[in-house]
Amino acid sequence: MNYICIDGGGTKTKFVLYDENGQVIKEKSAGSIHILTQSKQESVCILKENVMLLDSSKQSLIVAGLAGYGNQEDLRKQIEDICQEAFEGYTYLLYNDVQIALAGALANQDGIVVIAGTGSIAYSCLNGQTKRCGGWGYQLGDEGSAYWMGKELMKIYCQQVDGRLEKTKLYDKFKESLLLENDYDIISYRHHLQNERKDIALLAKINYELALENDLYALQIYKNAASYLGQLIKVLARDFHQPIPVSYIGGVFQAGEYILKPLKETLQTTSCYLQSPLYPPEYGAYLLGCMYTQKILKK
Repeated sequence: MNYICIDGGGTKTKFVLYDENGQVIKEKSAGSIHILTQSKQESVCILKENVMLLDSSKQSLIVAGLAGYGNQEDLRKQIEDICQEAFEGYTYLLYNDVQIALAGALANQDGIVVIAGTGSIAYSCLNGQTKRCGGWGYQLGDEGSAYWMGKELMKIYCQQVDGRLEKTKLYDKFKESLLLENDYDIISYRHHLQNERKDIALLAKINYELALENDLYALQIYKNAASYLGQLIKVLARDFHQPIPVSYIGGVFQAGEYILKPLKETLQTTSCYLQSPLYPPEYGAYLLGCMYTQKILKK
């Protein structure tokens, strides 16, 4: 059996067709299908089009890990309706995108994964039981995420304009990157954003560029982000009674040691240890698909 594995995050969706041995046959990428940023019909179209491109015979098992497919009943129902329409004729399994990330990062072993991309969330698996912490969305939480970092940058820029904070390279870099002719153009820039969540999250790239120049505020943003992400991990770590592997996924971690070093320091007093993800989320979906087919064959 082949597997169509889907990683649907906050800003993009990845589709990978695996054979029964876990070898990649085809892969495709598309925009976000998150119900909070796309209409139902747009999400259906993206899913349907790409799934058909990978396997129009409808013989593959679809394993989809989708952002928003969690504890909120209304969102779950909307996502289920979208998938029912998009995957008509296919057999499919639905998970949260964090579940497939956890399965891939730790190769289906017990432990914790923290995700810091557009949003932020941590997820644990222990003896077959899963638990989450964070993931409240950009309006209620998502501290330590790229969106949160973008907001922090804008806030610090405004404070530097006022003189409440000393001007650093951040002031000039921010103004140049956003093409602001006047200090106060940031107000209209913020007001006219087309996709608030995605556009503000993209500003995290500026923070990385500033960190490379040792801007003290950019470095502090990474330290604060690590502290918030560490809190998520520490809550889930309470359930474990042995050394806990913790893996990490998401665009924020592309900053490397700027985020990983303070995160390691935050976890020093725990039994957690950081390890690079073993496999990507889409491969985690493949592993979950294999578990499902094995159970079916045993019946």
